[in-house]
Amino acid sequence: MEINTLLMILFISIQSKNSMTSFNYFIIQSISSLMLIMSLIIKNYLFNNNLINIIIMLIFSMKLSMFPFFIWMPLINMKLNWILIFFMSTTQKLIPMLILNSIFNFNTTNLNLIYWIYLTVVFSSMFSSIMSIKELNMKKILSYSSINHSSWMLFIISIDQSMFYLYFLIYSISMMFFCLMMNKFNINKINQLTKINVFNHKLINISLSMNTLILSALPPFLTFMIKLNSMKIILLNNHKLMIITFAILSVITLIFYMTIIIKMNFIFLIKNKTWITPLKLNNNFFSSMLIMILTLNIMFLIYHFLI
Repeated sequence: MEINTLLMILFISIQSKNSMTSFNYFIIQSISSLMLIMSLIIKNYLFNNNLINIIIMLIFSMKLSMFPFFIWMPLINMKLNWILIFFMSTTQKLIPMLILNSIFNFNTTNLNLIYWIYLTVVFSSMFSSIMSIKELNMKKILSYSSINHSSWMLFIISIDQSMFYLYFLIYSISMMFFCLMMNKFNINKINQLTKINVFNHKLINISLSMNTLILSALPPFLTFMIKLNSMKIILLNNHKLMIITFAILSVITLIFYMTIIIKMNFIFLIKNKTWITPLKLNNNFFSSMLIMILTLNIMFLIYHFLI
């Protein structure tokens, strides 16, 4: 894990013109690693100590930029190129999660820690969703998206490790394609997504739209089915309030994914009035479509779990 971190610091130092970016990342990872070593030493003498377990969980939250330490990743990613953002969102999260799983062995650990994991997942998902809604910087939006997916990965690995590997693989492939396209078209702001319009880049536009839908975990994509299976396990434990919370948060995250698709597919057409004029459509149409999609999804989720 530390070798991986050192390599990432090296790449950030080479790529970033601002030396403070690599320094900040180094400080965050160094402090969390030092605290982790100290906590593991203490844990050997205080076996099954709930406080130490929660501290270790917080340390990994810091490493993964999850609640309550979700601020640093978007700020650092703003200074990076899209290739490094891909690695920050994927490989830098895999090893800490596997180590966290091996330390606690989630299948046999105590309920207090499981509830703390649920709390981390819920608040990470909630804050990342809320903060991304009005964000215009694409790098920050993808960072919040990464935090949101990290919360789900943490939740899934606590249930089924094989399901986690599948989710991580799909997420990594989708992120790789997304970041490569953002890098190719040099997109930094959400309004620049009009570069990837359906007229000039039809195949890329369609592929990126589908890729965004996969990241959003809409049905019938496999990411949705994995989340569905995860929620079923919670339902078996009679946590209906948590199911409703996760369902609502999942729908909220759709907002910024739908915004990306709308920007790619409709802004260019609106500006040029190629097919909007005869249909007399305006921005209210797109708002209505978005609300309808969100409403249908939340109704589907609540019906599936509670009826």
